Amino acid sequence: MAGVYRKPVLAQQSDLPAPPALYSRGPASPRERSGNWISGTHIWIKASLPEESPCLLTGVCILGDSLIVCDNENKTLKRFHIDGRFLEEVFLTDPCGICKLPNSNDVAITEPEINQITVCCLDAAIVVTFSLSTKKKYQSIAALDDKYVVGCCDVASPCIDFIDSNGTILYSLKSKNETLTLFKNPASVTCLSSDNILISDPGSCAVICATPLGDQRFKLETQGRPSGICVDESGSIYMAHYDSNIVYRLTNEGKIETVAVDQRYHLRSPLAACVSNGILAITEETPSDRILLIKLTDVLEKQSTCVSLSGLQFQ
Repeated sequence: MAGVYRKPVLAQQSDLPAPPALYSRGPASPRERSGNWISGTHIWIKASLPEESPCLLTGVCILGDSLIVCDNENKTLKRFHIDGRFLEEVFLTDPCGICKLPNSNDVAITEPEINQITVCCLDAAIVVTFSLSTKKKYQSIAALDDKYVVGCCDVASPCIDFIDSNGTILYSLKSKNETLTLFKNPASVTCLSSDNILISDPGSCAVICATPLGDQRFKLETQGRPSGICVDESGSIYMAHYDSNIVYRLTNEGKIETVAVDQRYHLRSPLAACVSNGILAITEETPSDRILLIKLTDVLEKQSTCVSLSGLQFQ
């Protein structure tokens, strides 16, 4: 039931982390706030709430100390603290993809079932501020300046469109080469820069980087299905590999640089991904309700001694 709030439910389940100790000298930094983090490097957050169906965590976003996740199965947008505490939720009709909007505490959520993008403000409690109707059923979404980059995974006519704040399609991403199909299934999109759009395409088992005008910058064959894709502040790309249960870090030229999440974390069918302020978040395919958060600096430092970059390849 869109727009209807359930009373905030505090995470008191025994299998969720306890709240961290309070600091009298003021808020703790992310590095200090490690009481609930395993070895100070990562944490598993349980996204399911009492009396819910199994989760389907199709989108995830980090906003400050908050983790925002789309639970498509239970039709909710959920907010957690990055230490694992559940904070609040709001019901939506069909929450699917999510992205942070620039220079704000707002997020945009695709709702393909009702051809809509919903914008929520997270200054305090989650508030639905406005929605815009779309002509197509978009699943994936990213923000580019004052536009949305949205992907539709319709089998007959998959597309990536650039739309304005009124939902009007400004132009579509198409190859300049009429014989070349850029993508088959744009399951996840993000912006590497204003001139480079990244597409995770499990339909063709590839990650594609293209300009808004349709020039292909690179295409990385992933030897299996890629899923969530995101870019950090330095321009490094993080790609979840659905079939191998690994998250790779790529250069901004599409070359494999290292492994960010390997098999030691027992990640299962990674689905959505986001990165912000040195923290990487990955959801898992249904029926899992788990979200993995990784402190990238600490993890990559520890893994640097056991990863051979010269022989690194998809597994």
